[in-house]
Amino acid sequence: MSGRVSGRGSVLNVKLRRDLRRRPAQLVSVVVLVMLGVALFGASYDAYKNLDSGYQALFHQYRFADLTLTGGDTAAIAKEAAARPGVEAVAVRTVADVPLRMPGGATLVGRVVGLPAGAQPGVNRVKVLDGAYLDPSAPQGVLAEKHLADHAKLEPGDGVSVWDGHAWRTLSVRGTASSPEYLWPAPSRQNVLPAPGSFGVLFVPEPLARQVAGAAAPNQAAVYYTAGGREHAAGLDAALTSAARRHGAGAAITRAEQPSNATLAEDIKGFSELAVMFPLLFLAAAGVAVYVVLTRRVARDRVVIGTLRASGFGRRTLVVHYLMTGIAVGLAGSVLGVAAGLLLAGSVTRLYGEAIGLPETLVSVRASTVLAGLAFGVVAGALAALAPAVSAARVPPAEAMRGTVPATGGAGPLARLERAVPAAGRLPAGAWLVLRGPTRQFRRTLYTMAGVVLALVLILVSWGMLDSSQATVSRQFDRIQRQDAELALGRPLAGSELTALAATGGVRAAEPSAHVPVTITAGGRGYSTTVVGLPAGTRMHRFLTPGGGERALPERGALVGAALRERLGVDVGDRVGLRLAGGRTATTTIAGFVDEPLGTYAYATLGQVAAWAPDTQPDTVLVTFDPGADRAAVEHALAAHPGVVAYTDARAVKKTMDEYMNLFYVFVAIMLAFGGLLAFTVLFATLSVNLAERGTELATLRAAGVGRRRLGRLVTAENLLVVAAGAIPGLVLGRLATGAFLGAFNSDLMSFHTEIRPATFAWSALAVIAVAWLAQRPGLRGLARMNLATLVRERAG
Repeated sequence: MSGRVSGRGSVLNVKLRRDLRRRPAQLVSVVVLVMLGVALFGASYDAYKNLDSGYQALFHQYRFADLTLTGGDTAAIAKEAAARPGVEAVAVRTVADVPLRMPGGATLVGRVVGLPAGAQPGVNRVKVLDGAYLDPSAPQGVLAEKHLADHAKLEPGDGVSVWDGHAWRTLSVRGTASSPEYLWPAPSRQNVLPAPGSFGVLFVPEPLARQVAGAAAPNQAAVYYTAGGREHAAGLDAALTSAARRHGAGAAITRAEQPSNATLAEDIKGFSELAVMFPLLFLAAAGVAVYVVLTRRVARDRVVIGTLRASGFGRRTLVVHYLMTGIAVGLAGSVLGVAAGLLLAGSVTRLYGEAIGLPETLVSVRASTVLAGLAFGVVAGALAALAPAVSAARVPPAEAMRGTVPATGGAGPLARLERAVPAAGRLPAGAWLVLRGPTRQFRRTLYTMAGVVLALVLILVSWGMLDSSQATVSRQFDRIQRQDAELALGRPLAGSELTALAATGGVRAAEPSAHVPVTITAGGRGYSTTVVGLPAGTRMHRFLTPGGGERALPERGALVGAALRERLGVDVGDRVGLRLAGGRTATTTIAGFVDEPLGTYAYATLGQVAAWAPDTQPDTVLVTFDPGADRAAVEHALAAHPGVVAYTDARAVKKTMDEYMNLFYVFVAIMLAFGGLLAFTVLFATLSVNLAERGTELATLRAAGVGRRRLGRLVTAENLLVVAAGAIPGLVLGRLATGAFLGAFNSDLMSFHTEIRPATFAWSALAVIAVAWLAQRPGLRGLARMNLATLVRERAG
């Protein structure tokens, strides 16, 4: 018995090897699809895990705060927090946003952060990259944060100036440093994409920080949890925040909400999305190709299957035989994909770390990723092969040995159309050939259309994200923010001084603006943001609503970012609390919501802001220029005005966004290349099978006198008709997938609208049709070399 089974196994093994060699191009295309899917999975998932592990290692090494409490009696807050179980360390410090002036004269609104001189703090330590740490013997010595140092080309020994509220104070740079708080240089959750040179951080001795801020005591407490405390971080955050507010604290920022960490977390979230979505598209396409190729093989082997069944081969044996083809293809692609993914993951991790200036990156090989990649490919191949394998086993021996029996004609949709519309019968024979082909093997047509849909989804998601991102930049800087520049003030300006600014040559208009840090509270929830005060009837800022309209700034109440509707559970007309610095509180009404891509601000009139915070004065001036004005000359004139300590060009901010988009363009180009390759391989497999199945029919047409070129044109027309039909659902699903993918990135930091240009839809469809035309070329060359006698003998098999 064992010898009999062994003999059967050897026969089927020989057949399997011959099958794999018979049409290698089709199977190689499937291997490529599996390889690409697994490689994308390995590269994106491991890059995501590498970055996440790298962040966590940095957070542990430099003791990144789990909770930051600002305002109130920081000494009392720190004392109570330190006594709380789950808290390992608490550090108090002074933090202030003040104008800075670089050696070349450039000014910006920066931040000074107080550190103990001579020793690292217990929380939020820094890594000195160049030079030396702070020293008590050098009370004016400071550390420049890496991003600021790189942009301003600061080196140890350089001098920088800081505005202390009365005059510029010159400080000496002792070195450069990186900090877990500023891995990404975001000043706040409302401004996560500052233009280079518009924001920078100086780490200064704590006494110096208090002098610059004009504070008698530290204004911030940073809390670091134990490992056990971090397991119950939500409860500990709530308890410490509640206790701190009893001591007058204003803002409470968790580690997850910290601007730099939140921005990077959103970014690496993209890697996790990419690690699932795009590989699934490739594996699905591979599954379609495997299914089509094996279905064709089962149909071709119909007589052979009947002979094997009649010779005693069981159904299970045949199922395993055909299943092995899918498994072999999946395994081959998986092995290649895992190897490529390991190489790509390290490169992606290092390139990303260099792009954002991470001080350290971790690259490791994970057995779980390797095993998952192998499993994905093998499972995809096996599942795709299962249906054809089962179909082969169900073929009755007697029926199979009769060969293929032509189906009874006259029942197809085109036949019914011809009977219902007699004029249709007068169509040329070539037109009927083109139209009948897709309907005679409708299942095969659906498989080809499925490949088109998958390719278009990948291409349109990539291209659609590019269009939507460009539209987001335009929405923020062309439609919402109308100013050409923003001037930071060192002191309040009198009315005559504001008039003088507006009268500067090249300036069309100038408006004062105030910024007040607040925590908006409602129903036990809170959100820390900035209230922006503007004149009633401002022309510097447009307020776009979620419904697509526009509204004016209300005289009473506040307009708030749309993200707060869900985050705080509020609606128009609801009363909310405002927790301001110094423990002061106020209440106001939600007058409406605004839909803005960047940040989640609150807006009110200057009069309304003054009622909430009487000590607040305008701290910036927004200006617009005359058309054709010399921007450099206007900047020089405005910066020279008394009271103006920093100048920010709005065009420079937009340029920064465009530069950030350059990295995205590279990503889109890669995805478009992958999409084209996906389309080519899956269409090559399905279209070549289409031609192989119709070999006898096409050879007969050749024998009947149809020329090679005409036959090639007819086949091409039929194939492109199927591709064009698949493009319609592909474009629809691609649009929906783009919206879903962009929606995964929406948060209070940034939000996207799905806006895809009509030209993008057209070019995407044309690209897939062009790829389909290329994919059928090898099959058409085979068609030109076909031999009728050989095909008939193969069919009779």
